[in-house]
Amino acid sequence: MKTVLFCCLKKYFRLDVPNNSTWKKLISISPFLMGGFLLLLLLGGCSAEARLASGVKIYNIGEYSRAAERFKKMDFDNRYYRAQASFYLAMSYYRVGQAQRAAAYFQRAIRYGLSNPEAYFYLGQSLRMRQDYEEAIEAYEEFLKHDVGNRAALNGIASCNMAMNNPKQTRYVVELNRSLRIRGSNYCPAFAGNDFSVIFFSSMKRGVKKRSTNKITGLGSSIIYSAIQDGRGGWEEPVPFLGDENPLIDDGTPSFTADGKEMFFTRCTYSDEGPSGASIMVMKKSGGRWGAPEKIPLGADSLVFAHPAISPDGQTLYFVSDRPGGFGGKDLWKVTRQGDVWGEPENLGPEINTPADEMFPYVRSNGKLYFSSDGLPGYGGLDIFEAEWDDNAGKWLVTNLGLPINSAAHDFGIVFRGNSNMGFLSSSRGSYNGLDQIFEFELPAIEAILKGKVLDEDEKPVKNASVFVVGNNGVNRSTVTSDKGSFTFSLKAEADYIVMIVAEGFYNGKIALSTYGMDETDEFERTVILKKTESHDR
Repeated sequence: MKTVLFCCLKKYFRLDVPNNSTWKKLISISPFLMGGFLLLLLLGGCSAEARLASGVKIYNIGEYSRAAERFKKMDFDNRYYRAQASFYLAMSYYRVGQAQRAAAYFQRAIRYGLSNPEAYFYLGQSLRMRQDYEEAIEAYEEFLKHDVGNRAALNGIASCNMAMNNPKQTRYVVELNRSLRIRGSNYCPAFAGNDFSVIFFSSMKRGVKKRSTNKITGLGSSIIYSAIQDGRGGWEEPVPFLGDENPLIDDGTPSFTADGKEMFFTRCTYSDEGPSGASIMVMKKSGGRWGAPEKIPLGADSLVFAHPAISPDGQTLYFVSDRPGGFGGKDLWKVTRQGDVWGEPENLGPEINTPADEMFPYVRSNGKLYFSSDGLPGYGGLDIFEAEWDDNAGKWLVTNLGLPINSAAHDFGIVFRGNSNMGFLSSSRGSYNGLDQIFEFELPAIEAILKGKVLDEDEKPVKNASVFVVGNNGVNRSTVTSDKGSFTFSLKAEADYIVMIVAEGFYNGKIALSTYGMDETDEFERTVILKKTESHDR
C-alpha cells in the first residue's frame, strides 16, 4: 500500500505536492486547501462545515484509514462540500495505495466543481496505476495548465507514453511466494549477509483486535519476521523476530552487514496526535544474541530518517530522509562511518533524486545500488531502479529494471541472493486493496545448446569419437559420440568456442561457434563430416 511505502512501516511519510520552485506540501501548506480549511474553521458552527472539518483534522494527522471511513459516511446537499469530501476521501485511498477507489473519487470531486488543480495531478497518478494511460495523460495536461513545466507531471506523461509504446519484457521471471506471507501486507525481504538459509521481512497483519489496529492503515503494527529455508527449497512458517502488536511502534525494513552481526532497521513511533517520528535503529549481535536497539543520530527528531541500507563493507549507510538540502519529497542520502561515529549526511544527487519520492535503497554485494522512485519515468507507482557510479562521468548511471520486475502497481524492497540474478521483491500488483506481497524473481541463464552429429564421407555415423570443447570463458569439456554419432553440449552465452572431434582412422574435425549477442536460449545444430586417413583407406 502507498502509505506502507512511505515509511518502513508505511505510515509516517507524507507525499509532497509537485511544485517546480519549492514543492509545496499537500494539504498542510497548499493555498487552495489551506484557505478552504481555514474557512471551515471560521464557520465551524455550521453542521456541514463542522462535519467536514472533523474529517480534515483526522486526515491531516495522517490517520488515512480512519479518515476514509469518516468521509464515506458524509452526505451533503451542497456541491462544494460534496467536492471537498470526495477529494479528501480520494486522497485517503491514494495514501493507502487503493488507486481504483482513489481515481473514482478524484473524478467525482472534479465533477462537483472542485477548484483545487492538484486533484488532476493525483488523478493522473491513480489512473496511471490503473493502466488508463490516455485518461492519465489528459489529467496531467490539465494540471500542467495550472503549473506549467511541472517536472512530476511531465514525467507522468512520459511514463504513460512509455507504457503505451509496447515495452519489451525482460527475461526475468517473477512469481508470488506463497510461503513468506502473513495475512495482511508483507514487504522488504532481507538476508543476513551471505546466509541465504534465513530470510527476514516486514509484515502488517489484517484482522487484529480493534485496539491493536492502526488508524492510519487499518492494519496491525509492522513486525519483522524471519523464516528458515526447508529441505525442499521452500520456507518454513514465518515467526516474529522483532516487534509486537503495540500500535504505537512499527519496526521494519531490515538491512544487515555482510557478516550478519549488525541489523539496521526503521522504527516509527506514534502518539494520540498521530505519527511522531521515524528513526534508524541498529542492533548488534554478540555471542549468538542480539543486543537492544540503539538509535543512530542523523539529525533532528522532527525529520524523517528511514529505510536503511548498509554497504557490503559496512562503512556506508544509505537511507531516506526529508532533511533540508534535498530535491523535494523524500530523497536518498548516504553517510559514512569513521570508527563508531557517523559523518555528515550527503545527498545522492539529481540523477537519483527527483521532486517526488525516492525510497527503499538496497546495496547489492557487487556494490550496485537499487532503489524505488515514483518521480523517474516508470510503469506505474513506485518502480525499482539500478544505479551504478561512473567514476569517469562523475555521476550515477540509473536504469529502470523494466517489466516484469516493475508493474503498474508499487514495486520496491528488492534483495538479491548475492551475485546471482535471483532474489525477492515487494509489490502490490494484483491487489485491489493495495496490500503488498513478496515475490520471487529469477533471470534464467541463456544457454546455447549445441547438438552435433559426426558422420563419415558415406554419411554413416562415427561412434565413440572423442569431442572436446574449449571456450574463451574458461570452458573445457569432453564427451564421446553415441552409436548414432551424436553429441550435445550446453554452453554459456557471450563466448567463443572451438569444438574438436577426434576419431581413430579419421582426420580431426573442427567446429567454431560464437554465442555473443544471444538474448534467449537457442539450439545450434552442426554436422561434421570426417575424412578417413590414407592409411585407413588402404
